Amino acid sequence: MAYCKIPLAKEESKKKSPKKMDPIANINWTTIINMIIQMYLQNTTLCVLWPSEGDFTMESKDFGFTADVVNIYVPKLNSSFDKDIIDYPSQFSTKEAGLYKQTKLFLFPDQPHILVVLAQSTNPNIFELKTNKFNGPNRSEASSLIFLDRFYAANNSFEFNQNLFPDKLRNLQGREVIVAGFDYHPYFVIKYVQEQNNSYDLAFGSSDEGRVQIDGTETRVILIMCEIFNCTVLIDSTEANDWGEVYANLSGDASLGMVAKGTAEISVGAMYSWDTDYIYLDMSMYLVRTGVTCLVPAPKRLATWLLPLEPFQFTLWLAVLAYLWLEWFSLSLTHRFETWIISNDNVTWMESIVFGFVTTLKLLVSQSGSGFVVSQTVRVLLFTCFLNDLIITSIYGGGLASILTVPSYGEAADTVRRMLSQELQWAANSEAWVSTIRKSDDPHINGILQNFFIYSDEKLEHLAVSRAGYGFTLERLPFGHFAIGDYLTPDSINSLKIMQEDLYYQYSVAFVTRCWPLLSQFDDLLYWWHSAGLDKFWEWRVVADNMNVQKQKQVEATMYSYMEDIGPVKLGMSNFVGILLIWLLGVLISCVVFVYEVIRGYGRSCL
Repeated sequence: MAYCKIPLAKEESKKKSPKKMDPIANINWTTIINMIIQMYLQNTTLCVLWPSEGDFTMESKDFGFTADVVNIYVPKLNSSFDKDIIDYPSQFSTKEAGLYKQTKLFLFPDQPHILVVLAQSTNPNIFELKTNKFNGPNRSEASSLIFLDRFYAANNSFEFNQNLFPDKLRNLQGREVIVAGFDYHPYFVIKYVQEQNNSYDLAFGSSDEGRVQIDGTETRVILIMCEIFNCTVLIDSTEANDWGEVYANLSGDASLGMVAKGTAEISVGAMYSWDTDYIYLDMSMYLVRTGVTCLVPAPKRLATWLLPLEPFQFTLWLAVLAYLWLEWFSLSLTHRFETWIISNDNVTWMESIVFGFVTTLKLLVSQSGSGFVVSQTVRVLLFTCFLNDLIITSIYGGGLASILTVPSYGEAADTVRRMLSQELQWAANSEAWVSTIRKSDDPHINGILQNFFIYSDEKLEHLAVSRAGYGFTLERLPFGHFAIGDYLTPDSINSLKIMQEDLYYQYSVAFVTRCWPLLSQFDDLLYWWHSAGLDKFWEWRVVADNMNVQKQKQVEATMYSYMEDIGPVKLGMSNFVGILLIWLLGVLISCVVFVYEVIRGYGRSCL
């Protein structure tokens, strides 16, 4: 941790005689600063804001310690960064005002470990040591100075032997912790109530609408932290209507932008560990592992011209065709044997082949033939073929009946590959849903991103209710629950199905301002939080208290249901289109044969 020591002296006169040495230049800064470093700040990084008077030398060899020192010479700093340096006279008395310069506005009120060293103008060997107040309920007074001790350089002694760096974080005495957040269940829950409120929304100023009860799986960690360290949780929803982003000039929008601009200290609520924001903000240890998935359209009922082919699989159809070809060949061969050997009829091979083909078709549809069979071989073969065809047609009829009774459904886009192959369009209400995978190397992820759209909640609700064939993002929590947008109603969920896999997963964190003093305590609490199983307990508790449990069960049930629950459906012409096509094909072939026979008979009569 970096500590900041700020040695100060009385403001020098604007007009000094170059021949006369200012007594303030004889201030023994080296002794006091090295003494403080030896007692408190060994092996740390030191930041020294240096006044224009006096001199300072590190005496690490004499004291036997090492430290990295960042010397900031105020006159050079003032000339180099005029726009970034502000006067801070209000923090000191009239005697002390005028010399001190501060970089970055929130150093004094937001950092607890600041030590101010003041040299007395009457005696350059006596120093007063002060620190900023930091804790307490009024943040505007956090930067006021508090007297700690007095040091005498003549004999290297302190007057009261006080701790120069007291632990101000153990008891924050009601200091406010401002949280940027928006209502996003179950991570962050905001309820504006008149009673049982545990926080206040700064967006409403001093009005009664500022009374708020906050809850949530991640908000609970902040509430517990403030119970332990005696701080007060305040929320600021002024700009927190989305996750937001941070820009290079340390500005931003929405929740993360408020943290970057300093109007809030911490932001939670499904904040993923985005590396682009970590450049400008600090992040905590992970809060929860969450998976981003989609509710996709449920499979539709199949009713096409291919319905007559559905009872048998492709391999079984090949087996049936092979058997029919074998039956045709056997009947043709035995018919030729019967007419040539037994009956001595002058029958050609073509007539035997036609006999075998026609007989095979008649047996397949359970129709009798008109011919007379003499050979016992042909009779046994016809009987065997009839039994085999009867079994095949019975199985086919039973399969077709079951398909019409228990309908079959198509394939749902419940994996990334299926989303890509079906070119499913999917949508969400913020870019934050896909910012993590924008730079992915996976071609499937890049493919489905081309079909991703951002719409308002009203538009998403309309798409879901109208069953427009879109997928909708949601989060899968680690202990069996889901973060579902309000635009997904129980009625629209009936026509959707949750994916079998996650699009991706991430770890949510808390984003805080740079050098937030409570980050270490917050991380330590998270270690205990996870090891004690409180993350699981509060997920179940928050969902039960603040969310629609029936909707949770409804989404979970879609994991085991592969079809849309539309109830009994009357059969229509679409269910028989395939059979009608076969009938039409048969009529067409019959007409062609009829025309052929008429032409052939007319030609013979003419001859």
